[in-house]
Amino acid sequence: MIVTFMAASAPDVKHTKGRFPDWKIDELPETPHLEKRKWMAILGPGLLMVGANIGGGEWLFGPLVTAQYGGKILWLATISILVQVAYNLSVMRYTLYTGETIFVGFFRTWPGPAFWTVLYLLFDFGSVWPYLSANAAVPLAAVVLGRLPGTGDADLVRVIGYGIFLAAFVPLIFGGKVYNALEKVMFTKLVIILSYLLFVAVFFTSWGTWWEIGSGFYRFGALPEGNFNWATLAAFSAVAGAGGLTNSAFSNYTRDKGWGMGKQVGAIPSAIGGRTIKLSHTGKIFSLNAEAIARWKRWLGVINRDQFLLWGPGCVIGMALPAMVSYEFIRGISNVDGNAAAAMTAQAIADRHGHIFWFLTLLCGFLVMAPTQVSQLDTIARRWTDVLWIGSKWMHRLEEHKVKYVYYTILALYCVWGLIALRLTPNPLVLAIATGVMWNFALGFSALHTLVVVRKLLPEPLRAGWLQCAGLVACAIFYLGISSIAFAQQWPKVRGFLGW
Repeated sequence: MIVTFMAASAPDVKHTKGRFPDWKIDELPETPHLEKRKWMAILGPGLLMVGANIGGGEWLFGPLVTAQYGGKILWLATISILVQVAYNLSVMRYTLYTGETIFVGFFRTWPGPAFWTVLYLLFDFGSVWPYLSANAAVPLAAVVLGRLPGTGDADLVRVIGYGIFLAAFVPLIFGGKVYNALEKVMFTKLVIILSYLLFVAVFFTSWGTWWEIGSGFYRFGALPEGNFNWATLAAFSAVAGAGGLTNSAFSNYTRDKGWGMGKQVGAIPSAIGGRTIKLSHTGKIFSLNAEAIARWKRWLGVINRDQFLLWGPGCVIGMALPAMVSYEFIRGISNVDGNAAAAMTAQAIADRHGHIFWFLTLLCGFLVMAPTQVSQLDTIARRWTDVLWIGSKWMHRLEEHKVKYVYYTILALYCVWGLIALRLTPNPLVLAIATGVMWNFALGFSALHTLVVVRKLLPEPLRAGWLQCAGLVACAIFYLGISSIAFAQQWPKVRGFLGW
């Protein structure tokens, strides 16, 4: 027997002191169908996020990890992607039911918004450093200089980094929905990058390299011999897949794609071209009946397909191809300089196969990192836009299409901070490693918080099974564990830096 679950019976938005407004009731839409001219409708956040997730991590940590240690450590990527699938499915499940993002769900739990604001601002600190712009500047600087940039070229790299960072805001201004613009950017990036890397892997790498990298994804427990840097492995694990609070974006994009109750809530409109797009000031849920339950199961099939057939395999391919190139061409390197890591593969390929591959590989490196900076700007801004838009009583005075003013105000503030951060940025590779370690703590904790949200705020018939819940626990243990080991190893250096 199906029990009707009503979290809110009145159409008016009501605030409980210190809490977020009650949900409204609406109908759960039907799942999209495959049509010749609307095939993109069945491709969801997994497509966008595969494009976004083939980023600086894969390109930078190829020289640092695969080339130094071989493919044996790629099992860390396998575990990372598997536990992140459990996380992604859970946050998407919450959005399918409420039309809200998981970040708003976090703030609905005890002890309340004030506590979670402080905590997640601290967690977000690992994401606010625009390290991708700093690293994407290296390939462009190499083109200008005709060689790998050195320490004497720091000013040139920094200026180019400013330009890349500012250019990353442009795609977020057009497109109607911000989501639509991101989807087009990431799809284009995905096609170009994977085509080039697959060409290099097929024609220029040996079968031994294919075996070394392919087998590494299931050599569980293998570790480098001798002394090695756990912080590097922790950062590598962080960027295998999405990483940090970036995974919460699956919830945001599920809503903006119009999946589940997200279709009833709306989306964040772009500054230009989004005049008719609105975003509700509160989530919307559906009553449980036979028809709604049947639709719910079909929606679960949609997100399972998105994760298991698109995002998960896409992330494995996106990790494997750069690893093959690194292992084949710069195997055995050590003491990688931060400026060299983003461009040294280009030099190695060009030395063997001609100068044209210097430019093509540098272009590939740039396209790997720069578009991902766009998605990182978006995810940071939309996380806090959603919380303010639903949680602030003052925001409820604004018309629903004016959510873009909140979104772009946060982007503008981040723009100012980003330019300052790029000026303060040390070695860009050091910054990438530090960011990765901080991401792990954020993802590990938020996995446990997600478990609380989906168990407490969803009605029993819609809750995840034990396997998905176990995946969330495994996600927390893996990421908190590997970063704790890294932090313990690096603690003497931290103490020395602080003068303790």
